[in-house]
Amino acid sequence: MSRRRAALRPFLLWLAVLLAGPATGAAGEGYGLLAGLTSAAGGERRDAARRLVESGDASLVPGLVDAYFFLPRNQRAEALSALVALSGEKAGERYHDWVELLGRRPDLVARPGYLAWKAGLLARIDPRYPSLLDADAPVRIRVEEVVWGGVPVEGIPALDQPAHVPAAQAGYLTGDERVFGVSLGGETRAYPRRIVDWHEVVNDVVGGEPVTLAYSSLCGAAVLYATRAAPGESYTFGTSGLLYRANKLMVDRQTRSLWSQLTGEPVIGRLAGPARQGEAPARLAVLPLTLTTWQDWRDRHPETTVLALDRELERRSGFQYLPGAAERKRAGVVFPTGPAGPLSAALPPRTEVYAVRLDGRAKAYPLARALAERVIDDRVGDEPVVVVADPGSGAVRAYRRGERTFTRGATAGELVDGEGRRWTVGEDALVPKEAAPTLAPLPRLPGHPSFWSGWYAFFPGTALYGSPPR
Repeated sequence: MSRRRAALRPFLLWLAVLLAGPATGAAGEGYGLLAGLTSAAGGERRDAARRLVESGDASLVPGLVDAYFFLPRNQRAEALSALVALSGEKAGERYHDWVELLGRRPDLVARPGYLAWKAGLLARIDPRYPSLLDADAPVRIRVEEVVWGGVPVEGIPALDQPAHVPAAQAGYLTGDERVFGVSLGGETRAYPRRIVDWHEVVNDVVGGEPVTLAYSSLCGAAVLYATRAAPGESYTFGTSGLLYRANKLMVDRQTRSLWSQLTGEPVIGRLAGPARQGEAPARLAVLPLTLTTWQDWRDRHPETTVLALDRELERRSGFQYLPGAAERKRAGVVFPTGPAGPLSAALPPRTEVYAVRLDGRAKAYPLARALAERVIDDRVGDEPVVVVADPGSGAVRAYRRGERTFTRGATAGELVDGEGRRWTVGEDALVPKEAAPTLAPLPRLPGHPSFWSGWYAFFPGTALYGSPPR
């Protein structure tokens, strides 16, 4: 099969499903009726709705929800009546009301042909969607909850190995501005939030390590991933324009698989399939990332580089690289975050947390509490950790601590252990200030910021610092 024909295959499959119409007993019968609901003719819509209700086929609800999104408001009455009849619920009149219903109703499983149906509808927005949602693609998530986020494929342009300058040449930054700090292989680099806010994906190389800084403004999560796939090869990512539980689905440019921005796992596409024998499933390694102020990062790392201010890119993209500009542009934009759970209401949805993942366990630390306590001796699962927060800069870091306990030192960059020894809070490790045969640096753990609702949607088994153990 030619490459062009292979790329068109999902779209052609959708056409076959759509044109199959009311073929008895075929998957096309149901999706053909859904196509009738999208007709501009009121009689055809009413007839399709009547036949849908008579079918009693609740497996058509997910496809009907997708169709509902594309219907003009004055043509939604028939689809709404069919949704109520087939689901047995009155979720509301908004499209997102029905997406939320799908989130809390795992019993509403779409019938065969659903991925082709969904891809065909999304092809109205961008003809590339059928190639990303191939009907035969392996899937790890509930595709019924995948929604369009408002932009086409790579409609938010990623930054690919952007230009950077020494700190002294970054006169456009003020000291209190927020930056994402990265330290790898002896090299340090800062990514101003005011720029990352607009692009959301940065593909770069730091200290010889290919990385992607993936940011989702909707769930407030910024995660740094190692993206080396094999010797001499690495993944680079862009935005797909699709969301799952209010979190960005990234697309890798090498295999066109879709990945969860928050978990670092491929969820739809070739890489989402089962691993070959003896291999672990594909997953990006999470690296330490520090959200701090430019002044704090520059004081700690005077040799750091920082993104150059690209005025030409700002002009071409229509962005405003000003602090808070992207947040103001997106104010009020919300998407369904998935079903509630035992801890989902423990914090207000947009509460900022510092999230730590370790050996399959996860724990969230409310940012305000971490900054108030400054030093937290704790455990993530069975592993003793220490979380260090600096209220001056807002930076939070986590480290393995072994059996040591720590308290604050004389400065924000210093801890004191139970034996009175002083330690330096570093980017790679806690480092003892006094040389001793029994002392070794304590390695840093991957951690990153997130909103509570976004984090909990993907890690419902997470532990929450300050809550009783479950």
